[in-house]
Amino acid sequence: MVIPKRSSMQKTAPQTKAETQLFLKDNDEISRESGEKVPKDPFKFALRDPSIRNEHKQKIITSFTDATNLSKSKQKTESMTINKLRFHLVHLLGRDEEVKNLSACLERMMQPGRQTKELVMISGYSGTGKTTLASTLQTKVNSVKEGGAFVTGKFDQFRSGEPLSAISQALGELCRKVANEGQSICNKIEEALQAELQNEVFLLTQIIPDMDRIMTTKIQSSKASHDINSDARQTRLNYALRVFTRVMCSFFSPLVICLDDLQWADVSSLEIIELLASDVQNKSALMIIGCYRSNEVEGNHV
Repeated sequence: MVIPKRSSMQKTAPQTKAETQLFLKDNDEISRESGEKVPKDPFKFALRDPSIRNEHKQKIITSFTDATNLSKSKQKTESMTINKLRFHLVHLLGRDEEVKNLSACLERMMQPGRQTKELVMISGYSGTGKTTLASTLQTKVNSVKEGGAFVTGKFDQFRSGEPLSAISQALGELCRKVANEGQSICNKIEEALQAELQNEVFLLTQIIPDMDRIMTTKIQSSKASHDINSDARQTRLNYALRVFTRVMCSFFSPLVICLDDLQWADVSSLEIIELLASDVQNKSALMIIGCYRSNEVEGNHV
């Protein structure tokens, strides 16, 4: 290990952190063990001089090529530096059983005449592939002949005080998908929502982004819609979300809603998840997947 030697010939003091690092490297170095002066390595200034940086990079490439007995031709070198260092898409490793179980839930939900609702919870430590595991269903859902939909939402640690944030994201994505399907399906969904909810559709526009992309008529709010503190308003909102989900499930079968980082979900979101998963009036296929960090919830968490 080496330490920089302060010299009276040092350059002007650096002004930034990056300049400080290069400034210290620019001085002679002294071995801590022997106390002898150690010659400076010119390649330490790669960030300062582009020509040296390129020369240094070429030396590394050449050395690595020699070590692996590859040809020094330009084509071989480029192939090594680009392809040999590229990560392949290996997806999930060692999760065959979990993927199988998740696929079985989807197949069970999609059985003819027995379309049901599935609530799936995936737990594990951060970075263990919970979201990737859930997303293995996306291709299967999107390939369903009847036209399925897979939408996602993510709870945020720093937005835990914002009610229904992840549910809002997921349903907003669903609205964008509807809009991309064309005006015809937008009109049908708008008619179905207004027939059931009338002016209470206004409640949905307050929490679901992109609702205006499928609603062509201006929604008039009722007086009760502005009473944000009333229990009655919360009850109507819960009902409106159930109706919205029923209507969407009738056009997208199956509908899979994946909610990530459930450990940061607000109470209202957990209640909505329970209501949607237990809605007996929804006769269409619906799956809700919740991913959460098992080490950030209590042992009795359900």
